[in-house]
Amino acid sequence: MQTYIGRQPIFNKEGECLAYELLYRSCEVNNSAKFTDNAKATARVIVNLIHTIGFPSIIGTKKGYINLDESMLFSDALLLLPKEQFGFEILEYTAITQPLIERIAELHAKGYTFSLDDFDCSEAMLEAYTPIFPYIDTIKVDIQAVGLHNLHSSLEKLAPYKIALLAEKIETQEEFTACLNYDFHLFQGYFFEKPIILSGQKIEPNTISAINLINCMQENDDIAFISNKFSTCPDLVYNLLRHVNSGAYHFKQKITSITQMITLLGSHKILSWLGLFLYGAAHERPFSEELFNNAKFRAKVMEELMLTCKKPELANKAFLTGSLSLIDAYLNISMLEFLNYTQLDDEIKTALLFHEGFLGELLNIATHMNHNITSKASFKIGNQEPCFTMEQLYEACHKALLFVEETAHA
Repeated sequence: MQTYIGRQPIFNKEGECLAYELLYRSCEVNNSAKFTDNAKATARVIVNLIHTIGFPSIIGTKKGYINLDESMLFSDALLLLPKEQFGFEILEYTAITQPLIERIAELHAKGYTFSLDDFDCSEAMLEAYTPIFPYIDTIKVDIQAVGLHNLHSSLEKLAPYKIALLAEKIETQEEFTACLNYDFHLFQGYFFEKPIILSGQKIEPNTISAINLINCMQENDDIAFISNKFSTCPDLVYNLLRHVNSGAYHFKQKITSITQMITLLGSHKILSWLGLFLYGAAHERPFSEELFNNAKFRAKVMEELMLTCKKPELANKAFLTGSLSLIDAYLNISMLEFLNYTQLDDEIKTALLFHEGFLGELLNIATHMNHNITSKASFKIGNQEPCFTMEQLYEACHKALLFVEETAHA
């Protein structure tokens, strides 16, 4: 049975991704954050992380948090995970008993860190979970359950305990801004994928150069033509050379010219790279690193699905569509304004602007997987079943996560 470990980023106030919450998904369950057998689900996460996938390919050098209930907390399988790189989230419906308190204290003494998940700040939750507060490093406050209007009074209840607070399920930039004004240390949600439209926002010259090259290559994919266009953009040549030398490719020949580099890569790979290059220095702006990662994930999922469906002629279009799907949030302009700079294929434009058409619906599927929404009902293309199975979809997601980590320093 095919499984998939999804991840959701955890940010600090500066927009730097510090850790990931890891989410187990299986083809036998529909979009469930809760499982009928949480111990079994968590055990599978651990087995996958250690033996099948390897945790560096999922979380890189960042920390990973795994959901636990009372049954899994007593398993010594937890000790297989290095405490420096893994922490545990105690699920909100976990029954707190004296043996459990002692077990959490024991693991905490060994150096493992704990978060309390989906906390709604109610008197009932406070009464139930206060006994384990001495061992909790972070309380994850469910913003949607608490409501912004109740946030101040709710946080006052937690203030005496001096535990780091994480605002989770933030859906909009407005909610993020509100949470910044309170004493939250960490943030979680997909709010960062929505652009903040700024009046008079300018697009960097390098970005314009890349857009112009994409436009030219839509009309002419001749190697000599592309080489000539690249020769006028030394910064693009430098960055492409860095990409080629990053380990993503293993060419036997030494690169001696722009034409040779473009010939070795091929015009389709160059076009795909340009789509990702638009995200520029993805470590310089708040949240931009994860925007870049998510764009790469979507692009690779879409490409892999088209190859699975034996539609290689759509694979490059699919990759470019996925890679551009978050460019509005990165540039802080509307998608329509960005598209006005380009001469992209109409099918790609329709997918990016309206999420419609074949590529648009494929983008929706990649976005759902990116957000860990795995209900089978989400994977229709038009009125028909897609040309891939859930097992193949999960395999595409595994390859996409590997691609994200392998190209992290490209």
